[in-house]
Amino acid sequence: MSTKIIGNQIDATTRAIMEALQVTEQLNLPNLNQTQVTALGTPAYGTLVYNSTEDMAQIYKQDAAQGVPGWTDVGGGGPSVGENSIIRTNGTTIAENLTIGPVANGGVEFTNGFSAGPITIANGYTVTVENGASWNIIGGDDQMSLEVADIMTVDAKVTGWLHFSETKEGITYYNTTGGITHNWNNNNTIWLTKEGGGNFTLNLTNVPTGEGLGLGFTIVIEDQGGTGIPTTFQIDGVTHDVQWAGGSQPSHSNKYCVVSFAIIDKSPNPGTNPPQSMIVLGSAGNYDQ
Repeated sequence: MSTKIIGNQIDATTRAIMEALQVTEQLNLPNLNQTQVTALGTPAYGTLVYNSTEDMAQIYKQDAAQGVPGWTDVGGGGPSVGENSIIRTNGTTIAENLTIGPVANGGVEFTNGFSAGPITIANGYTVTVENGASWNIIGGDDQMSLEVADIMTVDAKVTGWLHFSETKEGITYYNTTGGITHNWNNNNTIWLTKEGGGNFTLNLTNVPTGEGLGLGFTIVIEDQGGTGIPTTFQIDGVTHDVQWAGGSQPSHSNKYCVVSFAIIDKSPNPGTNPPQSMIVLGSAGNYDQ
């Protein structure tokens, strides 16, 4: 059984629940500005309106953004200009907390994302890139252009210039008389309070690899009853010869000794036995009052 509605038989304020609706001409959605849409509060999921402020049809969804209910544009695939949306566009400022990745967003289709730069992340907001996910920002000459107040990511790759006013690194602290095994994924700066013993083995795990990749690692050693430097350098348990600055191995002779390593992943070097792709350059400096 069906009910036929002709003309203006339903008032503009009437609400109805319909199991099926067939429209032969047009369906006019409530015309509301942004203030009026916001004033609706939390309507039933599936509520449709025309947002005159945004010039878009919008629907209230249970998951509008990262599991949070809210309004989202209906169709259209985001902002664009030109016939058939020939040019896709996006804004220049992120003023909300966002996470890129399948875990937070509930699907593998959220693993990789991209934006056209420059992009500014407003102060007080964070963009988090999950492990295994990626966010590419395309700027002039295919270079990344990103102005950041706070970004959390496991791996950030910049193909263009990276400009910053300051950096902040995490430090892992160790107290030991012997060797250290350190996970690169935690950070690349460590502080060792040496309570005894002499030279020791430093083993780094989960070090990124790839031909042409250059990495840096710093260890600060504090004399608290022991001195020494990492004369045996390992990556995932494999020993690599250290080429020391000046051609000779340094020593720990003051209160503090800072040892820095430059790790270069190049093509296998047949001149070493066994052949090594990692070239490790080391230098050290001693400090005291």
